[in-house]
Amino acid sequence: MQTISIKSSSPEKIIPLLTNALDREKRIIAGSLKKTSEKIDSLAKSLSVDIDKLVAGEVEHTEANDMKLVELEGELKILRHLEDELKELESLEICR
Repeated sequence: MQTISIKSSSPEKIIPLLTNALDREKRIIAGSLKKTSEKIDSLAKSLSVDIDKLVAGEVEHTEANDMKLVELEGELKILRHLEDELKELESLEICR
């Protein structure tokens, strides 16, 4: 793990600000994860699609379901991206 330094003339003020900003960002991402998961569940249910099969490429795209499947695949990518971001934020440590 690498260290990032921030110079400040008043670290006693900056550290709580950084901590609060990180916590707020984590809450925002967690909320986005919840909404994205709900959308994925709703799309999968409306299409009667198993997510694991879709990810494995075992779901046939037809003219009738193509756009919804593309949307579902996009939401799955967004979900993975948000999960990665949250994981990175949760690994941060503010050193004093």
